[in-house]
Amino acid sequence: MQKLMSFDLDGTLVFNREIEEANIGAIRKWQDAGHLAVCNTGKSIFATKVALEPYDIAFDYFVLYTGAVICDRDFNILEKKTLPLSIVQKVYERLSAMDNVAVFATTLDQDFELVNRVGGVSNILPAFESLDPQYIPQHEYVGVPIWSPDPNVRAEIFEWILDEFGSELDCHHNLDFLDIVPKNSTKGSGLEVLLEQQFAHNHPEVFTIGDSWNDLEMHRMADHAASFSYSPEDVRAATEHVVEKTYEFIDRVLLDEQ
Repeated sequence: MQKLMSFDLDGTLVFNREIEEANIGAIRKWQDAGHLAVCNTGKSIFATKVALEPYDIAFDYFVLYTGAVICDRDFNILEKKTLPLSIVQKVYERLSAMDNVAVFATTLDQDFELVNRVGGVSNILPAFESLDPQYIPQHEYVGVPIWSPDPNVRAEIFEWILDEFGSELDCHHNLDFLDIVPKNSTKGSGLEVLLEQQFAHNHPEVFTIGDSWNDLEMHRMADHAASFSYSPEDVRAATEHVVEKTYEFIDRVLLDEQ
C-alpha cells in the first residue's frame, strides 16, 4: 500500500530558518520508495516558498494556512477558504494598540505586517511587506497571524477572539503565535479534504509528524502519528511515536517495510 506522510514545518523540519540535511535526505528516500510527502503548515504560500527555496525538497502536496488552502506540488491552488474582511479590520483595530503584539495578514500572494509592537522579527514569519492599514480593504485574506512572546498576552487575545468571532473563524495556538484562519480550518480538515479529493478511490496509509498543538487535528487523521521529545506533554500523549528527529520516524517506517 502506498503511504503518505504529512509534515509540519516549524519545529519539525525548520529550526532557526534552516532544515537539517539528514531530514532532506530522509524525505527524498521516502519519495524514492514510492510514497507521498505532504507539507502541512500554518504558513502561507509565500512564507512556505521562502522557507523551502534554499533546499532540494519537492513536496507532492501542500496543506497551508492551517488547512485553509490546499495546493499541488507547484503551488497551484486546489481548494481555498478566506476570512471576512470585516474581521481582519476589527482584529487590527483592537490589537494595534496593545503592547508586545505584532499583527500580520496573509493573502494568497503575500504576507503583510500591519503593526509590530514587539520589535525584532520572528523566525516563524521572517519575510513580509509592511502594509499601511488604510489599504487593508484592498486585499483578500486567508489568515491573520498574531505574534506575542508573552503567554499572558496571547491568552488574553485568544479569549477575546473566541468571544467576539468564535462562530465565524478558528484560532490556533502555534508556539508564540496565534493563527486566525477561516472557520473549520485545521491541519486535519485540510488533510482530510486532500485525501477525499485526490485519493477517494485509493486511500493511502497516513503518517503524520508535528511538534505542537496546532498539529493535534492532523495527528487525529493519521494511522500512525509522531511528535517529539520537546513537544508539549499533551501533544506527546496524543501520538503513537515520540522521536528526537524527523528522519528517525521516516527511517523507522521504511525499516518496517523490509
